[in-house]
Amino acid sequence: MNGHDSLPPNATVHDGVEGWTIDRAVDDEALLNAATSLLARELPDDRFNSSEYLRWAYRENPLGRAVERYQQVVVHGEERLVAHYANMPRVFRGPDNIRSDGMWSLNAVVHSEHQRARHFSRLGLEIYDEVADFRGFVVGVTNAKSTGAVVKYMGWRLIGPLPVRVTIPIGRVRSSIHHIEVTSDWLTSEEFEAFAAEVNRHPVSGWVTDYGAEVLRWRLACPSARYFVHICDDLALVTTCVEYGPIRACVVLKAFPLGGGLVDATQAIRSTTRFHRAAFAVYAGFNRSVVVQGIRPPRRLQPSPLNLIVRRLDPKIDQDALDLDTFEFLDMDAY
Repeated sequence: MNGHDSLPPNATVHDGVEGWTIDRAVDDEALLNAATSLLARELPDDRFNSSEYLRWAYRENPLGRAVERYQQVVVHGEERLVAHYANMPRVFRGPDNIRSDGMWSLNAVVHSEHQRARHFSRLGLEIYDEVADFRGFVVGVTNAKSTGAVVKYMGWRLIGPLPVRVTIPIGRVRSSIHHIEVTSDWLTSEEFEAFAAEVNRHPVSGWVTDYGAEVLRWRLACPSARYFVHICDDLALVTTCVEYGPIRACVVLKAFPLGGGLVDATQAIRSTTRFHRAAFAVYAGFNRSVVVQGIRPPRRLQPSPLNLIVRRLDPKIDQDALDLDTFEFLDMDAY
């Protein structure tokens, strides 16, 4: 490709910006492959072994497809994707079961040879402007290195690092708990319908991700993870299992209270840890309706902290008043 000849029909050229931007991408497998390769290069993760994960995240969400941006340039006569960013539609539930249409921010990545060109901030502000008329606010997580820039240049508010608890499977456990492996058959079963009808009903004092049945089915069908559901009389947990060399860990992704009061999830987490034959369980995040007892590992022993951030999209919203009741691993895209 020479200059800007023969650009795709959905490409935009910006004055002073190298290359061209593709937005509202058609169902283009080449773009998904390019984004997957860029993410694998800059943010190595098993999710980026193929474009299957991005197709699930961007195209299969029952709330609608993601708002995507791709920045392309020509390097030595070849097209190169140098920046990518997406926001997925999300519905949030608040006090008195009010709902707000929002977004989840994910996959902000810039090629290491094309840094300091403000690609991410420009693409992000374009997305936020595009959805401001019909979305209230957006939630995301960022690492410590990026937090200052997104707050200063992109209008985000830092809530803080996600707290982490580690629980070992020693002590009292729940004697009655039903363990279920999430499979495609289970997601289409009457048992799943009953489960989905029971969760996401407890009262909240701030915003939470609204897990209606179709959204929960889609979220638990993520192709990059293997999930399990554990149901007690007053609590349901969603977990997965990871291995650190020879050591297996249970990761608690979500806690759904099944009543109206405060629930201590510690004994149930011990039960799930034993079920997975794991050495310990990890819970990151917070839930005002659930107590998780455990060790808070020193910051130096934790990976780079995940900082929770929020940003208004609708200018009428008071950003400082945005209050999240619950945020856990299932509410993001780490697993």
